[in-house]
Amino acid sequence: MADYRKALFLIQFDKEGLKHNFLAGDIPCNLGFETNPEELKKLQFLNKKEFKYNYNHGISWDFFKDNAKELGYDATCENFKEMPDYIFNVIFKLKRWDNVKADKIKNQGIANIIAINGILVNLLETLKKFGYVRKYNYSSDIKTNLENSFSVIDEDIDFINKLDAEGKSSMLFDELTKNIPKNKLYWISKLYALRTSEKIGLGVGILFISYLSYKFIKR
Repeated sequence: MADYRKALFLIQFDKEGLKHNFLAGDIPCNLGFETNPEELKKLQFLNKKEFKYNYNHGISWDFFKDNAKELGYDATCENFKEMPDYIFNVIFKLKRWDNVKADKIKNQGIANIIAINGILVNLLETLKKFGYVRKYNYSSDIKTNLENSFSVIDEDIDFINKLDAEGKSSMLFDELTKNIPKNKLYWISKLYALRTSEKIGLGVGILFISYLSYKFIKR
């Protein structure tokens, strides 16, 4: 089964750091303002001159504050700015990894992408391409229906593991990652998603290219 510690190890390569997210709301802390030209370009439609940092390592201030008591840390501006590992790790494990039941997913690469990117709509739409349509068990309780709509359920996991048993995890991975950045997290997770035979083929290909490069240099 997938191990959240392997996902955490990969996140260390591509931690986002402080940024402004227009969906994240206001923040009482003065942590500075967005200066990244690429991020500022995305925010032009808001017609504002300054955008205060309100997002760190993919976590909004409101989320950070609202979960502090439950997860056992202090919701201070300093902790939000520094985002020490002991805080980030517990948030990732209990609020991202566990929320998508990633411990039950057999393929580490698939678990990484689902837990780290965590867009349920994308997951369900992708699974439809492989023949899966979730059967909803409607409840008389509106809150329960909403929670079910935004949660991964055991039937979803069973189908994901069925695809893995059929050797289709690499295909599922490619579909799930069509629109995400191709960073280190993506490439290492992709290796996890490959079948053993595919990994061997990739390794042989790399060795062959390395050999050709060596022969070319020696000429």
